[in-house]
Amino acid sequence: MSSTTTPAQPRRFLSGDAVLLGLAAFWLIFLNWIRLLTLPDEGRYTGVAWDMLRHGDISTPLLDGMPYFHKPPLFYWLDAISMHVFGMSEWAVRLPSVLGAWLALFATYAFVRRNYGVAAARITVLIMATMPLFFGAAQFANMDMLVAGLISATVLAGAETIMRRDDGRPWRAMSALMGALAGLAFLAKGLIGPVLPGGVLFFWLLMRRDGKGMLALLRPATLLAFAVVALPWCVAMQARYPGFFHYFFVYQHFQRFLDSGFNNQEPIVFYVPVLIVTALPWTLWGLGLFRRPFWNAERDPKGIRRLMAIWGLVVLVFFSIPASKLIGYILPALPPLAFLLAERVRETIERDGAASMRFGRRASITFATAVGLCLLTLVIAAISTFSRSAKPLGEVMRQEAKPGDTLVMLHEYGFDLQFYAHYKQTAWVVDNWSDPSILRTDNWRKELLDASEFDPTVQVLISQQEWKRRVCAGPVGARYWILGGHGDENRYALLTGIKSAASTRRNVLWLLDADAAFKQRVCGGTPTAG
Repeated sequence: MSSTTTPAQPRRFLSGDAVLLGLAAFWLIFLNWIRLLTLPDEGRYTGVAWDMLRHGDISTPLLDGMPYFHKPPLFYWLDAISMHVFGMSEWAVRLPSVLGAWLALFATYAFVRRNYGVAAARITVLIMATMPLFFGAAQFANMDMLVAGLISATVLAGAETIMRRDDGRPWRAMSALMGALAGLAFLAKGLIGPVLPGGVLFFWLLMRRDGKGMLALLRPATLLAFAVVALPWCVAMQARYPGFFHYFFVYQHFQRFLDSGFNNQEPIVFYVPVLIVTALPWTLWGLGLFRRPFWNAERDPKGIRRLMAIWGLVVLVFFSIPASKLIGYILPALPPLAFLLAERVRETIERDGAASMRFGRRASITFATAVGLCLLTLVIAAISTFSRSAKPLGEVMRQEAKPGDTLVMLHEYGFDLQFYAHYKQTAWVVDNWSDPSILRTDNWRKELLDASEFDPTVQVLISQQEWKRRVCAGPVGARYWILGGHGDENRYALLTGIKSAASTRRNVLWLLDADAAFKQRVCGGTPTAG
């Protein structure tokens, strides 16, 4: 078969382009409200954004009022803006992920359309948007889809720079745009934002033996654009919180990448079956990718297929190295995979005769099945959130809480409770914070303890004894909403005789009214304020 590419298209999008991209955006967003926040991730990141918004300081990520530097702030900024504009809802807090997914679709579509043709671009969008992992991640409130979209846009801006230079067209502004996008990718999730696109473009240019192309991507203006976007926040945080650089860069990036002591440890081949399964049924078309004719230069004169292959392999290898693995990390590999699968679909349905009709029907069936799998996955995910969500407790608290009420959490941190309760203060978290094993375990306790080191003036991590002291020393009539587990009324003396205000299968919410009778019974001779 001769070259299957078509001439580059005019710059102005036709109406069909806008309709396709608009439908893709609608597809990604129209059902993202039906699922409660998934714990812990969606509750954590939404909670941080809500914490920043309610404290009126969106410069510093906050977890229960304490600086939280596990991740940079771009997602939180967008989430806080979305909550401020659209209100406190699951739909609003997932909007940044939808934007990241649409950015990946738009950037891939625009690049493929210009350099490969309209048919390839449209099929790529249809495949990418109906991959179950891509569809699900677009409706999940964490950093993974946002950074995947920005990584994709950075790679494609860099490749477009090279294509424009090859064609003798203006390219310097595109190179600077690549630098700015890399800066935003850094603010989305740290060093992987610029490192992954840099690795992809380096190996692609190395394959092309294009040293001048590397210089085109490393122009001073490009590096300046990256620095202007990425560095001010880091410098500001280091100035405000000494030790930020070491914690954010050394510990959160390098130690977590190389250390084997963190959660979610998986074998090195983990992402291979993940990609195959989470991109079904489209991956059933992928066998042809392993045939040598598919990679012939005459079928890929601009090297787009080879770029996409390098892109996918760099992402796959990079995230396979650390022992700790999460499914969402592999999202940046989906755009190149979608393009390569789209090429297989396009080539088969463009055959002459009966084969074309047969494969066209097969592609239509695959598309319909993919849509069904996406919707089924969404329903299953929605059902799974009910048992763990604090929304029923938050709604009770939002309706009945009074200004000045204090929220107390016993031996756990309800990441989503403050969001659903619209609670605007910090919560006391009662636990044995002197336990040395906390620092050796990668969980919510260590996250809170790490955050407390940056601002010791925020005294929210307290012992059971300190909790009692604060209640007894507080004013008569003070009210405390207490989140705990079933049976905690028998473990904590302050809960003895207190009726629950609400409960779920997982948690119980009590309302403790520290009136004079309560203080006389519980506090005894402890001095009280009134």
